[in-house]
Amino acid sequence: MAPARGDLGVLRAHNRRVILNHLRRLGPVSRTQLVELTGLSSASITGITAELMGDRLLTERSVGEAGSSGGRRPILLDIDYTAHYAVGLKLREDRIMAVLTDLSTAVLAHVTEPLDGHDPHEVASQIARLCKALSRRARIDPTHVIGIGIGLSGVIDALQGNVVHAPLLGWRNVPLAPLVRERTGLPTHIDNDVNSLAAAERLFGHGKHSAHFLTVALGRGLGSALVLGGELHRGRRGGAGEFGHNVVVPDGRPCSCGRRGCLEAYTSEPALLSQFQERHPDLAPQITTVNELVTLAEGGHDGAASLLADAGRLLGTHLSYLVNTLDPELIVIGGEGTRLGPLFFDPLREAVRARAFDGLADDLPVVIDAWSDDDFTPWARGAASLAVQCAFDFGTLAEGAGMTHLR
Repeated sequence: MAPARGDLGVLRAHNRRVILNHLRRLGPVSRTQLVELTGLSSASITGITAELMGDRLLTERSVGEAGSSGGRRPILLDIDYTAHYAVGLKLREDRIMAVLTDLSTAVLAHVTEPLDGHDPHEVASQIARLCKALSRRARIDPTHVIGIGIGLSGVIDALQGNVVHAPLLGWRNVPLAPLVRERTGLPTHIDNDVNSLAAAERLFGHGKHSAHFLTVALGRGLGSALVLGGELHRGRRGGAGEFGHNVVVPDGRPCSCGRRGCLEAYTSEPALLSQFQERHPDLAPQITTVNELVTLAEGGHDGAASLLADAGRLLGTHLSYLVNTLDPELIVIGGEGTRLGPLFFDPLREAVRARAFDGLADDLPVVIDAWSDDDFTPWARGAASLAVQCAFDFGTLAEGAGMTHLR
């Protein structure tokens, strides 16, 4: 019995997605190779790749002379990364960091400016203005922008585009994505900022070939994102991964969330700096930044070195609990806190290996994805991945893409 029309549409969308993601992971391959890789028939590959080329999602490339042994050169298919664009924004309580990228999330233009205020309507209007400015700066056709991604700290309902709770902005139940979509005419996706980093890792980063991995963001705060079975796991209300707010010392140090004793209150950069200043008041006037703390530790100051080691060990211990629970293939640590260096991360790795159950972490890579001290574009680039991933996850460009309202 022939499938109903709706079933054929679902199947075709699935096949488009399969082809796109094989090319994303492997790079250019021939149609014959796609038949072998996907198990689809030659006729299906021919028809679907023709559709994808018509949508400017695929392009053909000829193998160069060095790759040819004579005769007709094989034609390879590849993602047409430069035919479409996405906007990514990292929203903080005091500023917005914005980038425009191609489909590989390569940054083509970027801008950072102070946040005009915390009124959601004003923020949405500022985002719309930045989108328009980025298109002008990159000198691209705004109708080729496929969507907007926004990452921010807090509990986010990504499906509804709703900010459930963002303490730093004072927001509860703010429909940010619909507000931005009304002003831009673009599909708009929002998520927790650490989830946006994981989306980037999943598409083109260290997690490109992993189905199960953890992304940990360390810096002003501490958070994690879970990719399970190749998909971001957000939980019932969008709060999955908030392990930085696990209480490790009841009634302990104050945390940014308003509670006391959270893991973040002992391992984040502000927490490390304040702990050192409390323990060494004589050095507090000289050690006012994390970079100065790390330099002091690397110079042999026992107090600074032991503080970093103890904090790294504490974080590694709690990462081992996640390893025991999820058995990931990979842990990627990013964020400004990667500057803490080996004095922090060597004890962290040792603790993960020592405390994980029955060798689960013996060959587990813990990758430190180092950022420069003043480079915040990875946050915004991660947010752009929220829009880019739709082209790969749904096998098509979102209907209505293109900045029709901003021309």
